[in-house]
Amino acid sequence: MAFSPDVLEAICSYMNNDPTESNLTIIQGHTGDRSFTRADLISFDEKGADFKAYSPTEERRIRLPWQKEISERPEVREQLMALLNKAMDNFGTR
Repeated sequence: MAFSPDVLEAICSYMNNDPTESNLTIIQGHTGDRSFTRADLISFDEKGADFKAYSPTEERRIRLPWQKEISERPEVREQLMALLNKAMDNFGTR
């Protein structure tokens, strides 16, 4: 099941404007690359999330899989939190 454009826009907009440090933590924690200075959630589907990560020398699209396939809007938040928690575990900060 595909998420509607309204749901995609609402969640991406929220993630890119409110907890922006969460996106960066997710990307740095999953890639191990602390040179990234910004990351935006650009899309997601039932299998994972797509981010655009920025460093002083590059701009890169990064796909991170969810822990499980999802189909409902509340599951997006759960899976984003799982990505954040995993990233913090990788940093040893949780």
